[in-house]
Amino acid sequence: MTFIDPSQPLPSPGLIAGYIILTLVSLACTICAVQLGRHRRHYRLFFSVRVLFPIAILILGLENASLAASGKLMQQSEEGTTMIEAHPLVRAIFVLQTFEVPILLVVMFEVTYLIHKRRSVNFCGMYFDEGRRLNNTQAMSCMLRNSIRSLATVLLVMGLMVNFDFIQSDVHVDELAGRAGWWTLFNEEGTFEQKLHLFLSLVPIAVLVAVSFYLSTMMWRYGTSSSMIVHSSICNPWFYCFFGTLAMAAGQLFGENLYPVMSNTGILIFIITIEAVMVEVDKDIVAIENEASFLVCVALKGDEISVARPGTVEQRIHDEETPTIISDQADTDGAEVAGGLDSPTDSAESNIQNDVVDVFQDEEASTSKGVDELNIQSDALDNNHSAESEKIGATGASPPSSTTVQRKYNKEMVVE
Repeated sequence: MTFIDPSQPLPSPGLIAGYIILTLVSLACTICAVQLGRHRRHYRLFFSVRVLFPIAILILGLENASLAASGKLMQQSEEGTTMIEAHPLVRAIFVLQTFEVPILLVVMFEVTYLIHKRRSVNFCGMYFDEGRRLNNTQAMSCMLRNSIRSLATVLLVMGLMVNFDFIQSDVHVDELAGRAGWWTLFNEEGTFEQKLHLFLSLVPIAVLVAVSFYLSTMMWRYGTSSSMIVHSSICNPWFYCFFGTLAMAAGQLFGENLYPVMSNTGILIFIITIEAVMVEVDKDIVAIENEASFLVCVALKGDEISVARPGTVEQRIHDEETPTIISDQADTDGAEVAGGLDSPTDSAESNIQNDVVDVFQDEEASTSKGVDELNIQSDALDNNHSAESEKIGATGASPPSSTTVQRKYNKEMVVE
C-alpha cells in the first residue's frame, strides 16, 4: 500500500487535487465495471469479473481518498487525538489494499481466456472447438486456471505480510516499504536483507506486470489476426492493455516523493485499459453469436427447402394419379365409395372424384362430336373430288390439283 508517512510535510494543494481526481475517476470506473458485469451475460458467468473487479476499483478509490485526506490525519496525529496507524479508515485500507493486485491478475486472465475460448483460438496450450475445451486439454486448462488463482493467493498473503510489518529491520529503508519504488531500492544503501521489506512490497505489482505483458500480447495478437471485427493495422483497440501495462510498470519506478501518486495513476490507467478491452471483447462475442444464429437460421431454412415431408410426397403422388382414372371404372368405384361412406370427409372425397369423372366424360363427348364432324367433311371432300375427276375424264382435260379442289370446296361451303 502507499502508506501515509507522518514524517513528511503536509501534501500540497496540487497533490491533493490530483488525489481527488484519481478518486473521482476510480468511482466512474467502478460504475462502468458494474454495468459491464450486470448487462453482459458472458461476464455474469465469471464471479471475478462481475463482483471482484468493481470491488478492487472501489478499494483503489478509497486509497486515493485517504491520501487526499492525509493532511487532516497528520494534524490529528500531531495533536495526539488519533495515531495514523490506529485510524479505522487506514487500518481498513491496510487490509483491503492487498486484494487489488490479486483481483486484477485473475480478471486479466479470465477476460483473455474468455475471448479465446468463444472464438476457438488456441491459448496457453489449450485447444478449443466450437467454444468448448477439447478433451485432451482439460488437464492443461485446470492446471493453468488453478495456478493463476494460487499465484493470486500468494500475492495476497505477501501483501498482508508487508502491510502489517511481519518483516522488520532497524534501517531507514525498511520504513519506505509501500512509499517508494524501484529507484529507491537500487539507490539506497544497505544489504538485501535490510531491503527485503521494501522488495516484498514491490513484488506483487511486478508479478502482475510480468503476467499482464504476456496476456496483453496475446490479446493484441488475437485482435490483429483472429478478431471478428477486422482492423486495418496493428494499432487497434486490442493494444490498450499493453499500453496500460507499460503505464503501471512506469509508475513503480519513482522515488519516495512521487511514488504514491504515480503508482496509483499507473494502476488506474491499467484498469481503464482493461475496461476498454472488455468493451471490445463484448463487441466480438456479440458478433460471434450473431454469426452463429445466422448459420443456424440458414441451416433450418435449407432443411425446409430440400427435405420434403412424407405427407407432402404422398399428396403429390395422389394428385398425379387422379387424372388417369378411366370413366367406367371411376363410375363403379365412385358408386361403391358413395355407398360405403360414413364420415363427412369421405363424402367430400367421393364428390371430388365424381366431379373429376364428369369432367372427363364431357371432354370425351366433345372429342367424339368433333371427330364425327371431321369425318363428314372428309367424305364430302372425297365425293366432290370424284365428281370433278369424272367430268374431266369425259372432256379429256387434265385434272385439277388437290389445292384447287380444296379452294373450290371452301368457296361452296362459304356460299352455303
